[in-house]
Amino acid sequence: MSGQEDIRAAFDAAGLQATDVVLKKHNFLFRTGDQVKRMFFVRTGRLVMVRILESGQELVVQRADPGDLFAEASLFSDRYHCDAVGETDVRCTAYDKAAVLEALNDPAMAMLMLKAYSIQIRGLRNQIELRNIKRADDRVYSYLQSLPPDAKGWRDPHLSWKDVSRTLGLSHEACYRALALLDKSKRIEREENRCRLI
Repeated sequence: MSGQEDIRAAFDAAGLQATDVVLKKHNFLFRTGDQVKRMFFVRTGRLVMVRILESGQELVVQRADPGDLFAEASLFSDRYHCDAVGETDVRCTAYDKAAVLEALNDPAMAMLMLKAYSIQIRGLRNQIELRNIKRADDRVYSYLQSLPPDAKGWRDPHLSWKDVSRTLGLSHEACYRALALLDKSKRIEREENRCRLI
């Protein structure tokens, strides 16, 4: 059981009321400026938290898969600062914000939440490091390096390249050009949606 699933199990054991939330692909769970009333765990599908930049480009702030906490940092805010949208059809478990904050008065529960936050902070630091790489081809290559290879060395992001580009803070055109350059310069080998480093 992951640290985040431990938190969900602890909430359930503590008797926190949970509600099911079902969301269709491309529908919004919440919008920027909405009041924060709940915290979420993703059960199935994938949710993304997106900020729209002045240029109109979408920047992915958080991506959550099954078993992940979602928008938990908003427990300490009155309003959401991003949009949350389903990248796929999604099913979530939602907990009332006030009840979660009350549960965190238990030191054991607070430690579980602190552990989950520290794991997410490491992931966000990695994302920031990638976005600070100036050249798009180097940024994409570094991203591919961070993915675990299979037995034959293939690395699969399990995302569309459009979603990868949003994660890296690139336009999808820049991401595709970077992939083509990496392929042409023999730094990677491509096959469908996966790559192998050369």
